[in-house]
Amino acid sequence: MCFFSCFALSAQFEMNYAPIEIEGEIPPRFYHSLKGKTKIDIVLEDEGMGRRKRKEFSTTTSFTLREIFLSGSIYYNDPCTPYVREVTENLLETLQSGKNVSVFVGRFVSPNAAIWQDGTLIVNVGLLAKLENEAQLAFVLAHEIAHYENKHPFLQYARKQKPGNIQKRALDNLKASLAYTQQNECSADTFALELLERAGYDSREGARAVELLMKDKKAEETVYVTQLLGVKQTDMCDDLKAQTHMGVGHDVAEHFAPVMLAERKAKIDAVKTTTGELWRVSERDFERVKGIAQFEVVENNFREADYISTLCEAAKLKNTYPENQYLQEKIVESLFQLYHYKKRGEEGRLLKMNQGNYSTNDLSHLCCYIKSADIETLQKLTATYLKEQYERYGTVSETIAITAAKYTALAAGKAAAKAHFRHYMKYFPKGKHYLYAEQRQTIDSSR
Repeated sequence: MCFFSCFALSAQFEMNYAPIEIEGEIPPRFYHSLKGKTKIDIVLEDEGMGRRKRKEFSTTTSFTLREIFLSGSIYYNDPCTPYVREVTENLLETLQSGKNVSVFVGRFVSPNAAIWQDGTLIVNVGLLAKLENEAQLAFVLAHEIAHYENKHPFLQYARKQKPGNIQKRALDNLKASLAYTQQNECSADTFALELLERAGYDSREGARAVELLMKDKKAEETVYVTQLLGVKQTDMCDDLKAQTHMGVGHDVAEHFAPVMLAERKAKIDAVKTTTGELWRVSERDFERVKGIAQFEVVENNFREADYISTLCEAAKLKNTYPENQYLQEKIVESLFQLYHYKKRGEEGRLLKMNQGNYSTNDLSHLCCYIKSADIETLQKLTATYLKEQYERYGTVSETIAITAAKYTALAAGKAAAKAHFRHYMKYFPKGKHYLYAEQRQTIDSSR
């Protein structure tokens, strides 16, 4: 147990958080993928694939990876990747092959990971935020290494599937990873358990890792939001109303996924597992990386304009870090954006963009509530929470200060907002919104 060191890690996020900024020299392997120069060394004559087909497979893989790396969705020179790579290297030491595996951490918020046949392994921050210990992380990494070792991406292509799209979607959507056949998934699980034992990890954590992927904690997160905003649980949409608002015709795979995951867990439970270590690299580093990942999930949800998920994730973390200024900022910004779109009559279009994130959990109830609430109700929710945070952080948080000015302009008019824009200019003369605030003052004063 880390005790004092873990307490220190908790204190690291107690008051604030600075999102990861991608900067510095581009690592060689990152640049390699960026240029689309993917090298795949495979010979599978029994699959009946000639040189042309193998080249097509290599081109498809290169294009998909280049698209992902160019999108800005992959971190580099960040505090999370070195630890995940060290855990991976600890696993690979027990293998003769697998030396071409190269690990990256992605901004994707779904709890998943994916590997390509060139050895590129991308681990989502959503996965790092959800797992409980290093052994569980090692199991997921070993599972992906198994796909690489058994050439599952290549075999998919040989059987007329499209691995590039499948793996790319798997980063965004847990259910998409089910595009691998159940047989492939189960064989990867078996391989992973053996690899865990060889590396000295507690292989029993494999079943727990799959169980965590099955669990839906969004209901708990929604309770945090209703408590935070003072919304009565009785005012929330019921199941039928939520389905009506969000659309009943969900993808069959979304309902099928828990069943397939449950089957995998049952098969893992049936395998004779051995006790081992929960931590082989560092418990302290795991807790630090998990904490960072939890905040990055909030940040990346907000960047994707998924304000419902941002609210839920921030409210959940606020329960652990009640004094964290960054979380208050994200809650304030998300409420304002939802009110802003509601005021313009475009909340339906906004929520529909992220509808797939809400269809299988209690987020659909919160989404339904926001969508069906009248403008006065949403305005009151936003104003009440914003006023409280403005009184507390208005002179130290430029995000809350400028959001207060924008909200006032939207709710009460430009004249009423002038004092708030002046307030921002006074306290944040070098703020990133200074020119905007100055412009608003000039335009309003000239009329």
